[in-house]
Amino acid sequence: MGKAKRKYCAELTRFRRSLKSHLKAVLATMPEDFSEEMFLSAFKTLCAFRWEDIQVKAQAYRQKDRRLKKKGYRMRYFFPSPEEYLRKVAAPIIKNRSLYETLKLIPEKREEAKVLLQQRCIAKLQERKRKLQENLKYVQTVTPSYSNYYIQTYFQVRHTNPVDVDTRYAILVEASKYKSQKTIEFLHKVNATERNFHLRNFAFLTLQRFGIQEVHLRANRKGKAGYDLIPTPINTPDDLICFIYNSQLEQMKNFDLFLSHSSLDSELLLDLKAILNHSDINIYVDWVNDRDALKREFTNVNTAQAIIERLKSSKALLYVHTDACQNSRWTPWELGFFHALKNKICVYNPNNIEIAPYLEIYPIAFIEDKKFFVRTGGETVELKEWIKK
Repeated sequence: MGKAKRKYCAELTRFRRSLKSHLKAVLATMPEDFSEEMFLSAFKTLCAFRWEDIQVKAQAYRQKDRRLKKKGYRMRYFFPSPEEYLRKVAAPIIKNRSLYETLKLIPEKREEAKVLLQQRCIAKLQERKRKLQENLKYVQTVTPSYSNYYIQTYFQVRHTNPVDVDTRYAILVEASKYKSQKTIEFLHKVNATERNFHLRNFAFLTLQRFGIQEVHLRANRKGKAGYDLIPTPINTPDDLICFIYNSQLEQMKNFDLFLSHSSLDSELLLDLKAILNHSDINIYVDWVNDRDALKREFTNVNTAQAIIERLKSSKALLYVHTDACQNSRWTPWELGFFHALKNKICVYNPNNIEIAPYLEIYPIAFIEDKKFFVRTGGETVELKEWIKK
């Protein structure tokens, strides 16, 4: 048996054992004449989070087999369907009558136990959802137009200059800001093939943060240049502006929409991010896209220079007009600079507060049915189409 197969068998053994206590808990709630179908249905309801784990496991191993087949290798895992797998691991417990006689509850206690299992299950699912939402708080769910260039550059640099870990790290950091099928596949490939531990570990941790449950950090693969080099992070405005001015990667970067706003409206901005991403609009928000480099405590002249470059790289600007925005020192400057570029500007006034006369020259943006629209003259169009015009 090969190493990969042994690892697979060991992992499935651990997974099967982890299900045992939950299967027994469900068994205890079953009536005397329960059927297999009744048990399986109860498990899916009372232990829905473990049923979710089985589905994820099945999908992950099927994807692994598809990747092997695509590369011309023989399939290795042949994981059954979630239904078949649950039926298989539950069978020994369902058929063990002596175990049932030991665990079964009296009728008066069964409903109480079911309610308790259901409550624990709901709490577990809610905690998973909360954790994922927190992990994705500053992540966009679109595919940037420059993704292909970044990914191609990563593997080209790794092939031609393996000691250049800084460029590859910058690409991984950019990929970590966007959860899409393209970035997920890219991060999987980096985790599977990258010899530099720090880059491989970053890809692995990002996949975990994205909520990809069946992902494992690949073992070290020594013997190539640069496998142990530590990449240099971009953690200050000075680092960022230097990278913007000297990297071809940055010259390829562009955004559909720059959000000019007050940082005091952060929760509103995160809601807008979700709505705009749903319309496949890639936005720029300084504390989202350049979160590490543009921390408020590091603000200096290069912060302004970096913002200028991001304004130049944006197709349009959405001015978010709130009470906090009116007291901001940055938003009037951003608006004036973008106006001077003669690019598109629209104003979003979520609370319908009074606006200054100079803002009235711009089209009004509004949300309807969880979509952004722009009203310009007598015409109303979706924000995405307005940006393209």
